[in-house]
Amino acid sequence: MHAAPMQAEARTEARHASSLGAIAEYVEPVTPETRCAEVYDRFRQTADLIAVPVVENARPVGLVNRHDLTMSLARDYGRALYALKPITNIMDAHPLIVESSVQTDALEWVIATQKPTALLRGFVVVEEGRYAGVGTALSLLQLNLIRTEQRNSELERARNAAESASRSKSQFLAMMSHELRTPLNAIIGFSDLMQTATLGPVSPPRYLDYIRDIHLSGLNLLAVINDILDMAKIEEGKMALFEEEVDLAEQIGLALRFVAFRARQGGITVDMTVADDLPRLHADRRAVRHMLLNLLSNAVKFTRPGGRISVTARSTAEGIEFAVADTGIGMTAEHISVALTPFGQVANELTRDHDGTGLGLPLVKSLAELHGAALRIESVLGGGTTARVVFPARRTVAQP
Repeated sequence: MHAAPMQAEARTEARHASSLGAIAEYVEPVTPETRCAEVYDRFRQTADLIAVPVVENARPVGLVNRHDLTMSLARDYGRALYALKPITNIMDAHPLIVESSVQTDALEWVIATQKPTALLRGFVVVEEGRYAGVGTALSLLQLNLIRTEQRNSELERARNAAESASRSKSQFLAMMSHELRTPLNAIIGFSDLMQTATLGPVSPPRYLDYIRDIHLSGLNLLAVINDILDMAKIEEGKMALFEEEVDLAEQIGLALRFVAFRARQGGITVDMTVADDLPRLHADRRAVRHMLLNLLSNAVKFTRPGGRISVTARSTAEGIEFAVADTGIGMTAEHISVALTPFGQVANELTRDHDGTGLGLPLVKSLAELHGAALRIESVLGGGTTARVVFPARRTVAQP
């Protein structure tokens, strides 16, 4: 194989290695000793050849442009040769002609695929077939700049509209949550008073079952409203953390007691493993408990009878981690993405019978991020889920 074809092949491979190389066309170079007539002949033989590189010892030392060479050769004799001849003798009889209404993207595609030399030679712009002007590479650059500015303006308007809508939604949710909690607290309080028979026995006794249902429904609704209110505060940047030393083992125990009854009813085994040397955590006590309750509630909800839930807490190289693992229905990667979206609920044959607002995991994620922590979820569809909250080392309280 000759050296030139081998070099061409090597350069072809290089073109595929980078985006700039992919658009570069290999042109056989000339040496500094090459005669001008030889280069001129190459331009005449190849109409689309724009420039020829001058290379010495594999290093580029110059570039010969078609226009520069032609003008240099024609300076002394060109006028005498063509002065009396019609311009049609030297014009491009097939220039690129485009309608003024053509979009920039379409024009760029036409130039790239049909007439690449139009960038240097120019192109004719018409309106309904009548001449309107001449376009150049500078024209395209200006159009691209205008288009970029327009798109940036559109994106900015869309971003402002989205932020405004998000603020309005958060304000509405916060207002409605406050308005709902006042009568709801009264319902919970009075139903508790009635089921404990503080003012005397309830008659007939069957009413007690209804009162318990009212009380439990009120508590569940209050939990939902509190979640919505917390999410609204977080989205508005108004959620304040009241940080203190938190005994993570104690908070896990409290959270487990809260879900223990539902777990027993569902025939689910729950166990807890906390490292003996687990340090205290510098965090918002209520937020930590809320994260644990949400993760445990999800685990109980989506674990079938006979399943198991394990809660662990330990120190890691990153800081302090607590995890809730279950043997429940699990999720795919796509399901996880949906579940982490506020009000997003995974809908399939495994989850359609489970109620919920879709705020549990997003709220855990947001509360974790307020602490500089991370929520990590590992799940296999039909094979269970493990949710980990990892606090950074700076939130570890040094032991005395």
